[in-house]
Amino acid sequence: MKKPDNPFVLNTYHGKAYFCDREKDLSLLQDHINNGRNVVLYAWRRLGKSALVHRFFEELEDSGAYETVYVDFLSAISMEDAVRELSSAIFERFGKTKSGISASIQKLIASIGASISFDPISGVPSLSLGLNAPGHEEQSLHALGDFLSQRKKSIVVAIDEFQQVSTYNEVHAEALFRSWVQKFPDIRFIFSGSHRGMMSEMFLEKNRPFYLSAQMLPLDPIPLEKYTAFIQSHFEAKKKVISEDIIKMIFEWSRGQTYTVQLICNYLYAQCQEVKEADFHRVKRDVLEQQQAIFANFPKMLTKTQWRVFQAIAKEEPLENPLSKEFINKHQLGAASTVNTAIKSLKKQELVIEDNGVYLVHEVLLARWMAKA
Repeated sequence: MKKPDNPFVLNTYHGKAYFCDREKDLSLLQDHINNGRNVVLYAWRRLGKSALVHRFFEELEDSGAYETVYVDFLSAISMEDAVRELSSAIFERFGKTKSGISASIQKLIASIGASISFDPISGVPSLSLGLNAPGHEEQSLHALGDFLSQRKKSIVVAIDEFQQVSTYNEVHAEALFRSWVQKFPDIRFIFSGSHRGMMSEMFLEKNRPFYLSAQMLPLDPIPLEKYTAFIQSHFEAKKKVISEDIIKMIFEWSRGQTYTVQLICNYLYAQCQEVKEADFHRVKRDVLEQQQAIFANFPKMLTKTQWRVFQAIAKEEPLENPLSKEFINKHQLGAASTVNTAIKSLKKQELVIEDNGVYLVHEVLLARWMAKA
């Protein structure tokens, strides 16, 4: 992968040099996989969950003992979509070899009702995923599992945004995936998700197919001291300067959220030789102004009461008791029952989260924008 011009990357994994810490999480993942345990990796949004999976997969592949498959279910809205995404990921990982397309891949393609097309200029093959007719997802999943289980090396499959499965119209979707996992015990799975409530319900509720079927691994913010060393090392590599005090300001303003810390550092690294406190405040303003057009739509998406409660939480966070008379009266929110109903709706949408006994707006930049509005 091409070396990034700015070491504080935002949208994808660029290698170990641009990845901060997570040594404890990597060690736990390694222990689970080595000992035959499937894993549920869940975290609030933008904490670096997907980057951690890619970092872990890099180590697994480098060991020579494992092959890995990463698939994202974020855009999959049905079982058919999910099987299509999984098939595409497996083909991308194993279908393009120097010697052409193997007999095992050709057999797999035929069994799931797909076909191969070739770019007329480059000759690079791609998979046309018609798949078997709807209703044959179980058959296709079995074929995919059978292909993976026959690989010489151990296979680890990471399914990102796995909570999407619980939203499918097909009532048997979770059971179908659970059955698939059970049929191929040699394949290890990492079920990853950014909706902590939905992921917890899928794996901790007794009446759900995945109940206690994998080890729960919550992802917390990277510790400040680890981030301080990481940030300063990249600044120093280009003879730039940023103090521990300013890094602490960035971390606290970002609430430790990986994406927001990276975003602020990305701007400061690009613009400053020696970062001053005024630079930090200027970059904060610039970032929030750039989000203005997006955030301005939120009042239109919520009822007036929901919006007022949402904004009040942003102004007060971390908020311990949103139903207290002091909070309600200060922001003129009306009856406690009305506030409670609004909060339930905001929590269901994960616009508001309850974490360690306090209420927060899930998206940090949105919270900061609302607090200033």
